[in-house]
Amino acid sequence: MAKPIATIQKRQMSEEEKRAEALAKLKAAVGDSEEAVRELLDVIEQLHESGLLEAASALLKSREKVAKIVVGQLNQKPVTTMINHAFALAGLASSLDPEKTAKLLEHIAEGAMEAYEQTAVETKKIGLFDLLKALNDPDVNRAIRFFLSALKAIGQRLGADN
Repeated sequence: MAKPIATIQKRQMSEEEKRAEALAKLKAAVGDSEEAVRELLDVIEQLHESGLLEAASALLKSREKVAKIVVGQLNQKPVTTMINHAFALAGLASSLDPEKTAKLLEHIAEGAMEAYEQTAVETKKIGLFDLLKALNDPDVNRAIRFFLSALKAIGQRLGADN
């Protein structure tokens, strides 16, 4: 009768066998993605020809020095102030209704372009009576009402801050 197997010995691969297996896997991967590899090589060639590959390599080699310079620049007061403003504007933008904001900006842009074209054509000086007459125009009145409402709302917020 045969003896039972008590231990199983795992076959250890030599370094050369490991390299050969890795190379075979790499060849298979390249064969499966031949077009992508060709495009990647083309991109690398273009980066090399333009000098960007050498610049990127130099940048990576001196990454610690570059990181110190970047951090030093980011810690300057004007930069931190600008970053704080960017975050404040991002917070403001995220609190606005995108549809209303887009519609308002569209109206403002179209109105400004139309006004620009009209002022190029019309050179007549506007007098006091022209201003009073313009108040009767429903479009002018609507715009004035909008800006007066905006000014009132801003003034209320300013008063609440004090």
